[in-house]
Amino acid sequence: MRWIAPTEKDPAGAMLDGMPQAGNDRQSVFGGYLEIVCVPLLMVFHRLCYDLTGILLSGSAVDHGPLLLTRLDEWIPFVPVFVLPYILTWGYGGFIVLYALLSRTYDHRLFRYFYLAFLLMTGVECLLWLTFPAQISIRAGATELARSGWLGELTSYVYQRATPWNVIPSAHIAFAWLAWLFSAHFARAGQRWPFLAAFILVALSVLFIKNHYLADVAGGVLLGQSIYLLVFRPACRRGLLDRLPGSLVVGVSLAAATAATLGFMSLQG
Repeated sequence: MRWIAPTEKDPAGAMLDGMPQAGNDRQSVFGGYLEIVCVPLLMVFHRLCYDLTGILLSGSAVDHGPLLLTRLDEWIPFVPVFVLPYILTWGYGGFIVLYALLSRTYDHRLFRYFYLAFLLMTGVECLLWLTFPAQISIRAGATELARSGWLGELTSYVYQRATPWNVIPSAHIAFAWLAWLFSAHFARAGQRWPFLAAFILVALSVLFIKNHYLADVAGGVLLGQSIYLLVFRPACRRGLLDRLPGSLVVGVSLAAATAATLGFMSLQG
């Protein structure tokens, strides 16, 4: 693996000496590119964990949503066109890997730390949602959605898919911010701006389709930053996952997705 020059800095402002950056070294077939299968597996894991917490909270008698609502949240207008970038974020993990492959900066050992960070971040999100139940109460009404045509129909679909309970922190924001920080380790010089632009677009989308409070955005940034500083960077520096067999990396992702699937099926049944 190639190591980043000690004169460069990461988004947190710390020197990146001793931190891995994507290189072009030869990778084994299974331990390398086939680890990309972790992306859809972890996305399934995240989605099902999200739905599980939504089901568990649906009967909650406690709602901290009013504590998060501010006048500024109420003033933010409903802009249905922002449902498009919101939906695109569902495939953001795949876009990140695709960029790394096309730019020839994909390194399976580096991406393992991103998978680990995402796995742990999902767990923390669920714990926070369950600990602090909060329901979104500012979604656009049926009349407003109907006036918005097909964009309103898409927004209505998002509302149906997104449980109103998993509010703070915003999973969209946490992932987009973590991806922006992670891009310092694999994006080529001068090509990190799309990841920052993606974060800004995601932040605007969750607010303008009225699916999150401003506090949720702040909470998502805080969570993504914390996972990066406390999990991703320390694990990278120590090379904790470098020598793991690819079969184990894929196996853990598969086990996580399977466990979430079984849990979801048991609640649905």
